[in-house]
Amino acid sequence: MEDVEEKVNQFTFPAIIKSQIAIGSRKKAGLIKIAKSKEEAISLCKEFFSREVGGFQVEAILIEELAQIDQEYYCSIVLDASGRQFFIIASKEGGIDIEEVSKTNPEAIIKESFKLKEGLTEDLASKVSKQLGFKGELLDSVINLFIKLWEITKSIEAQLVEINPLVLTPSGLVAVDGKMILDDDTAFRQPIVQELQNKKLSQLEKLAKEAGFSFVELSGEIGILANGAGLTMALLDVLSELELKPANFLDVGGGASKERVYKALELLLKMNLKAVLVNIYGGITRCDVVAEAIIQALEDFKDTPPMVIRLTGTNDKEGISLLNNAGITAFQNVLDAVQKIKEVVGG
Repeated sequence: MEDVEEKVNQFTFPAIIKSQIAIGSRKKAGLIKIAKSKEEAISLCKEFFSREVGGFQVEAILIEELAQIDQEYYCSIVLDASGRQFFIIASKEGGIDIEEVSKTNPEAIIKESFKLKEGLTEDLASKVSKQLGFKGELLDSVINLFIKLWEITKSIEAQLVEINPLVLTPSGLVAVDGKMILDDDTAFRQPIVQELQNKKLSQLEKLAKEAGFSFVELSGEIGILANGAGLTMALLDVLSELELKPANFLDVGGGASKERVYKALELLLKMNLKAVLVNIYGGITRCDVVAEAIIQALEDFKDTPPMVIRLTGTNDKEGISLLNNAGITAFQNVLDAVQKIKEVVGG
């Protein structure tokens, strides 16, 4: 951000300023604007860099010269997972959400299916390109464009590869904007998906991923440590019903060792919390082992927030006894623990 003025000096104006952020409908969100002068461009860049939308902070901006647009088109390849097929989708009405076109003018959408085995053939690409009204050299260009979109879709196993709009200018066709939706389940064999997943993670989420926890940061003030995704989500629902605000989802998993529980608490204590609520239902996980980890963490970390603990299940009496001997109150009933956390945070 420090070199915004230096970067902007490289361009002539008017120009278009585009926030590079992983959301759709950026124009509607006010993240794409035209700058008529260098001064306006600098102001917009600073404004955009201060924006956070949909949990994403704007970290990059693209500045482009304005295109002289004669016609806008929509072009995409999309996966239909339920039908085990792909669609080539196109329209002469580009530049706006294709969903909106489907509602207001469905006949303007061209939609052709094809199977993975056969792939997108040149004949099908030609058929769609002709339906868009292209002829001659432009027809060849659009056919090649659709083939390229299919090659990208296959190579990175994308769920959607889209150009919107593809614009016709006096000098030819220009892909003015585009996006892709990638499949998180392919991350183990697609380095680009791994890289983008990591970019979306906060520092704490990265630490949780390294430790093997299921962890999501939320916007509240009560740290949550529980075992089992269902139990954790149910606890979040109870807190929300009482208008209490959880700061995270953290599932420490079944059969959690003392070291694993300790690491989870260490992660939570890096957050700015009013209190921590521990909710353990011991099955494979032993409640006395959880209690030992809690006691160790409270000894090792200073200025910890108040901690409310619920233990029930395997060795719960032993676990509660260990905590009581350390001067820590624990509950067997989750609603008692929730009521206590409500008192602690002043809810």
